[in-house]
Amino acid sequence: MSESPRNRPPQGQVAYDDVDDLIHTATRMMQKDAAPETLTADDLKRIGEELDIPGQYIDRAMAALAQRRQEQEQARREEEALAKARRERLGRRLRLGAIVAASLAGVAGLSGLSVRNGLNTTLQEVTRQRAQVRNVLERRVEVEQRYTTATPGPERDAQLSGADNRVAVEKRRYDGLATQYNAAASAFPQSWVVGLTGLPSSVPLSTDVGTW
Repeated sequence: MSESPRNRPPQGQVAYDDVDDLIHTATRMMQKDAAPETLTADDLKRIGEELDIPGQYIDRAMAALAQRRQEQEQARREEEALAKARRERLGRRLRLGAIVAASLAGVAGLSGLSVRNGLNTTLQEVTRQRAQVRNVLERRVEVEQRYTTATPGPERDAQLSGADNRVAVEKRRYDGLATQYNAAASAFPQSWVVGLTGLPSSVPLSTDVGTW
């Protein structure tokens, strides 16, 4: 039952019945603020004694914590082993795919090799153009930052417009190369070579690129 208003001490004073609890709480706060980042088993047992926790329970709690940490480490190692096994399986599949592709290329003659080289060349051009788009985007950001606080005028407008135009031009070039690759990769026999060699079946257009 809570104290009635008549039994409560005046503002700024503490009742005798609350002194022990107040001192105990303040002591715990002080100890917590002064506590080091790590504690030894003896430190924990001393704290346990203050909280009326026998030392045997502190030992059991530490053993349980150590067991939990060991299980977590074991789970991490198992996950790493599984990831390594997946990478090795993928590597074997890729090597097998390369062997199959090489065998088929030998049967099909130089035609299959020529198709693959053509796709690779176009894909490299797409990659280089994507880097170019990223470059002009970064330059546009620099221009925008430079003229953010500038007074509107012909020079400012010309710089910002020029930066936007360069981005638009480079994106159109990228889209042209991407469209060229996608058309080639989806046609026969290029699609057959794509399936055997692991080349991408398509590349995104500029409107579908999230990060350049």
